[in-house]
Amino acid sequence: MTIQNNLSSRAAENLLGSNVMLEGVIKANSDKFDVKSNPDGIINLGVAENQLMTAELREIMSSVDTVDTKLFGYGESPSGSRLLRSHFANNIFNRYFKPNELVLGEHMVLTAGCSATVDNFTFCVCDPGDGILITTPFYGGFNTDIMVKSKARVIEVNLDGVSPFGLEQIHLMQTAVDNARDEGTRVRAFVLSNPHNPLGRTFPRELIIAYLKFASKNQIHILFDEIYALSVFDYALVGKAKEEQPDNNPFISVLSIPNIEKYCDKELVHVAYGMSKDFCLNGFRCGVLLSPWNKELLDAMRSIAVFTWMSSTTEAMLTKLLSDPIVIEDFTKTNQARLAESYTCTVDTLRKYKIPYLPAQGGHFIWIDLRQFIPSNLVSAAQAGERSAEYLVWRAMLKEGVYVNLGEAFSE
Repeated sequence: MTIQNNLSSRAAENLLGSNVMLEGVIKANSDKFDVKSNPDGIINLGVAENQLMTAELREIMSSVDTVDTKLFGYGESPSGSRLLRSHFANNIFNRYFKPNELVLGEHMVLTAGCSATVDNFTFCVCDPGDGILITTPFYGGFNTDIMVKSKARVIEVNLDGVSPFGLEQIHLMQTAVDNARDEGTRVRAFVLSNPHNPLGRTFPRELIIAYLKFASKNQIHILFDEIYALSVFDYALVGKAKEEQPDNNPFISVLSIPNIEKYCDKELVHVAYGMSKDFCLNGFRCGVLLSPWNKELLDAMRSIAVFTWMSSTTEAMLTKLLSDPIVIEDFTKTNQARLAESYTCTVDTLRKYKIPYLPAQGGHFIWIDLRQFIPSNLVSAAQAGERSAEYLVWRAMLKEGVYVNLGEAFSE
């Protein structure tokens, strides 16, 4: 009896493919480099995990009694406590996202991480086989979030050299929707990351409006993943790192667009957020689905929230962190300054070794080109059909103790 006979067809399907990104993450995390305890471990350069603020987080969180017996039981609600949702509304969204309409705690559902948010969103808007549109390159985790449990399809829009930040892509997106529908696939949503993951740049206002019009024309949901909103650091750059920035577009949340109903049916517009990136808490697992104009979607998200209920301890510690606007402001400014310093060190090193890259202005990543360093034997192996040369270089680097992500993981 094969293993597939013991499993559901959807579970068996998940075993057929490989996840390069997850494969690398697991290997890197199982053998982490430490200068003292594991100097021969893997140096992890491939995960968006910000460790620049650990001392500050430890100080802020230290006042929370993590063995308070109240935290041994269930929290107030699978969708997040009223107090924590209120802190998100007042101290994050209304303070930093500049919403045109006031955000309330009742406009959101909390989950155990942004991946869970996207997964639950997909479950609520898609039936198996329905499509979600994404332009390349895109965060590779979306494939897992959208396809593995809900069995929706990711419809990749290859931009074919068109800028991901220009209006020319709208035509390609429409062609992708039309082709999918002609093939019998119902397209239900468009998902994008702003700031962009993995390119680390923000979208101009006119493109955000074009996206809204596109969603309205096709009557599909549009989910803005804004999880890096407070990790934009280009204003703090100086010298060459500042000079090479191609533009100075600030982060613009879709929530800040006035009279959004002029461009799109408001109930189609949603925002995903979380604590992993701007607040350096990947391990705490807290995600947010904000949908101010679609109560039906929120109710649907609440109906399955019990499966992604964050722990009481996590909720208590996040409530502490987000309770003080002054602490948040200091934390955010310090984090952005350190990100700018870290980015400058990175691009200075890349220039020194003549490694091409695309300038970034936010996030935890930078897009680099290592093609000139691919050894001839790996090029030959790739030509012989043994995976791509990029994959072979990635595997060789991982074997030697350095983990980076490869373009293939971002559908590029």
